[in-house]
Amino acid sequence: MAPEDGPGITVGEPFVISRSNGRHWFPTLGRLSPERLLVKIWCAEDAIDPANTRSAYCWTLDGGLTWSRPIDERDIGHSWVRLRDGRCLAMSYCTLYTGESTCSCGVGLSYEGLNYGWSRGSVDLAPLRLGHWGTGGAASVVFARSILEMPDGSLLATMYGRFEGDALDRSVVVRSTDGGRAWRYLATVGYDATVGGEGLNEPCMVRLPGGDLYCVMRNASGKPMWSARSGDDGHTWSTPQRMADQALSVFADLLVMSSGVLACSSGRPGCRLMFSPDGTGERWTAATTIFDGPSTCYTAIAEVAPGKLLYVYDSVPTGWEQPRPDVFQEIRGVFITVDRAE
Repeated sequence: MAPEDGPGITVGEPFVISRSNGRHWFPTLGRLSPERLLVKIWCAEDAIDPANTRSAYCWTLDGGLTWSRPIDERDIGHSWVRLRDGRCLAMSYCTLYTGESTCSCGVGLSYEGLNYGWSRGSVDLAPLRLGHWGTGGAASVVFARSILEMPDGSLLATMYGRFEGDALDRSVVVRSTDGGRAWRYLATVGYDATVGGEGLNEPCMVRLPGGDLYCVMRNASGKPMWSARSGDDGHTWSTPQRMADQALSVFADLLVMSSGVLACSSGRPGCRLMFSPDGTGERWTAATTIFDGPSTCYTAIAEVAPGKLLYVYDSVPTGWEQPRPDVFQEIRGVFITVDRAE
């Protein structure tokens, strides 16, 4: 299928949000308002190791023009949401095995978005059965990017993992009715033992303008992502479909812009941006490469003004090799103006 014609975009000059000569990579974004945002940064090895997890976050109060110094957190994770009552909820990335279908997780709450109090929460994934990942008692499932507040006040979050009997990774949705302290399995978004690669992991979920939930998932580095949708608030999902060739490839971020255009950042190779102009996720534009230097190609996007995106990515000159004291890893941002196609 040929790429869709899309909006015109203007890419600004990149700038450094934060830098370090240690691990400083895999950024994600949280948006409290158009002016107040958080960039969350993974500051540990690319491994599931709860005992040695380290992360940090920087904040801006002026829409991304200036940023704070990094504030250390043990595991602020990639999953974050601002709730309708103003509280901010963050879920740890790692979980700890507590039983054949249960695990514990970190639950961070903040009333202003900048200072988090942490407690232990629980996840019940029955009828799925867990295994172990990594070290330190980690369960074989992690929280992955998305938390949505539903009209009834319940929360849906995306997770992925490798469960008993699974040949490849599976993406699931869990539901909480108590503000994120306890989660229960709701549905599988994507699992197919025949898709190859890693399976279907790193899910990102968004509510579309028409009301459906839409989710994209990684299959393998350098390969197109897969997508699925739900018309009943996540209880059932369509059979996952392979996306277009330009829809590459890791840890996508999805955003419905104020214009109704659906934006998707992703990458590998390169840090990329594409659009579904009608907001359905059915057809996508060609992807624009925002950065093609050494990077994990994990990206994030937020709308800081109507038609203006903040796009965040990392620059890691040493890649997955051990950092060197004379080489900085950087979290960078760039503003992108998007003109809606008529």
